[in-house]
Amino acid sequence: MSVMKPKVIVLYNHDTTLSPDDLRTAAEDRRKAMSALTNFGYHVLDVQVYHSVTEALRPFHFDPREWLVFNWCEGYVDRPWDYGEVTDELDRLGFSYTGADTWSHFLSADKARVQAEMIEQGVPIPRGRILHDSSASDWSVFPAIVKPTNQHGSYGIDRDAIVLDQRQLRQRVEYICETFKAPALVEEFIEGRELQVTVWGNSRVEVLPEVEVVFDQRRDWRERIYTYEIKFASDGVDKHNVGFVCPAMLTVPARRAIDRVCRRAYRAMRCRGYARIDLRLKNDRPYVLDVNPNPDINSEALLVIAAQVVGLTYDEVIARITQFGEERWRAAQHAAGVKRSRKHEQPEIVSQ
Repeated sequence: MSVMKPKVIVLYNHDTTLSPDDLRTAAEDRRKAMSALTNFGYHVLDVQVYHSVTEALRPFHFDPREWLVFNWCEGYVDRPWDYGEVTDELDRLGFSYTGADTWSHFLSADKARVQAEMIEQGVPIPRGRILHDSSASDWSVFPAIVKPTNQHGSYGIDRDAIVLDQRQLRQRVEYICETFKAPALVEEFIEGRELQVTVWGNSRVEVLPEVEVVFDQRRDWRERIYTYEIKFASDGVDKHNVGFVCPAMLTVPARRAIDRVCRRAYRAMRCRGYARIDLRLKNDRPYVLDVNPNPDINSEALLVIAAQVVGLTYDEVIARITQFGEERWRAAQHAAGVKRSRKHEQPEIVSQ
């Protein structure tokens, strides 16, 4: 007997920061994803979010018992990157969805909490400290890198984020606190190889081949960091002469250490579905820099590159992510059925 599939809502946000070309590219990626889902037997509709997930879904009268949300929504028109509020709305509406849950999204939005969680769970990270102002006279580890604690996607990280002494540290911390209205995270700068590693799955997880970010060695070493501009500017990769190698050339001990550390970081952040672990490798020892729940899954994303190395097409990547969400949808339907069954059970009558 065939098992009923959920219908799928592809939920995406209106992004006012995108250029016309970017909007066309995003629409094409969405078309590819919807075509992939159709090819794998799903009935699919797409819904765009502006200011509220609830308002966007209301006209369709979707039943969470029939529909799964493919969560491609990164926030709202007036609140970009507000991943946690999006999933919080979906939770309150009773929908199952792909990718990370609300707890993980809210945690990932606060680098101070992420650092604390990594330390508690024994995940190796660079030495670091949260600074609320520029009085950091007792920090003595240089070079260091300074990051805003409340930003995603390396936003706020550029060449000047690398500091070499106390004077530069104070200046950068002051800049971060004033510009982003948040504390700064100062970390030891790990001079090593930069790797991006995808982990996916729910109770059972798989670590995909590492993608190494290869920088132009002719550039100043302070420019050999994976900045926001490189990631998101249309000419960022070409301008900075950055390349990607997958799988990376690694020793067996290094690959085993990366696998172990990435699984531990994935669990520490309670990730589900898929995530990308950003790390640096120094003397075959990995240091986790960041954990990204729901990273990019467009057709040229690093996750897709890694999946292609193990033989998966883009259609299969989209289907796999949906199937991870479907696992949780089925579990939710089962739990709801058990609850309804117990509610209607009649108490046993014992004769006297």
